[in-house]
Amino acid sequence: MRRLIAQLSLQGIGGGLVAPLCLVVSITVFSFLSAEELQVSNLKGLLGQMAPLAIIALGQLIVIITRGFDISVGSVAALAAVISVMCVNALGPIGFAMAPIVGLGCGLVNGVLIGRFRVQPVIATLGMLSVARGLVLAISGNQAVALEGDNPLSQLGYGSLAGIPISFLVTAALAIAVTVMLSRTRAGRRIHMLGSNPPGAELVGVSPARTLLFAYALTGLLAGIAALVLVGRAGAGLPTEGQGLELSTIAAAVIGGANLAGGVGKPVFVLIGALFIQSLNNGLTLAGISSFTQEIILGAVILGAGLADRAVRWITTSQRSRRGTDGAFPMDGGSCGGRPGPRRRWLRWQRHERRH
Repeated sequence: MRRLIAQLSLQGIGGGLVAPLCLVVSITVFSFLSAEELQVSNLKGLLGQMAPLAIIALGQLIVIITRGFDISVGSVAALAAVISVMCVNALGPIGFAMAPIVGLGCGLVNGVLIGRFRVQPVIATLGMLSVARGLVLAISGNQAVALEGDNPLSQLGYGSLAGIPISFLVTAALAIAVTVMLSRTRAGRRIHMLGSNPPGAELVGVSPARTLLFAYALTGLLAGIAALVLVGRAGAGLPTEGQGLELSTIAAAVIGGANLAGGVGKPVFVLIGALFIQSLNNGLTLAGISSFTQEIILGAVILGAGLADRAVRWITTSQRSRRGTDGAFPMDGGSCGGRPGPRRRWLRWQRHERRH
């Protein structure tokens, strides 16, 4: 088993083993506790319910790869939802465009503070959390802001296409877009390089300020998109929406194989991590467990999944040490295992960047 984990890790998928295993165990256990767990209607509902969590977790993954995190995403989503509903009531459906705009604006502020002014991510995003939550409570009067008339986003919240929830299809499309961005674009390569080795990335011309600005802006944009799903499901902008999403999205990303030390993460496994957390919440509710006990169990399971992920990474690291392989973008050491040396790989990447 240890050798199998190491082999998968060297192929770039070992870090995501924990999320699928946790998901399978969760569904199996709750299928014995509740007969409704494996019903088609429940599984469809699960896919629809996970959409806001999964969309924001994709943004969380991007900033985690850069060695940061964003604890303001839940409050930003609530602010975007309330402002967009107010604009729809005043201007019509075009007002929904305010949700991603508000999210993008909050992300840009975080990016400037962290990238340009070198404020620590926890301080910058904690400040944004407080500001966004205060603003949404102030402008809404701590009351739900309901849509006047029909809800144009009801299909996004509860509709389905070929039996698959539309919100899940949107989430899957966003996951594909994030995957392409991280693996096929210059911006994605720079995000990985900055997270893998910040000093080395600067040596080859990667701007930390611009890269971090892009990463946090994209995270805010995804929080704004998630706000549209929340409005579609609730039919209103709720000022208390998104509470707890900050930690849940970080947990989904970490369970899905993202490394808080930076440089590692795959969107597909983050989706599975989000699905696991949602299935855990759903299963505990179906089993009739109280909300207080649910919090305890959820925290304990997340801790256990984190320890399991750490064990997988320890096996991977020890195996790489024996083989003499190195990280994604190191700056020391020489050629090994038939691969070009680290300096040659960096120079090759630099030439590629200049040509494109």
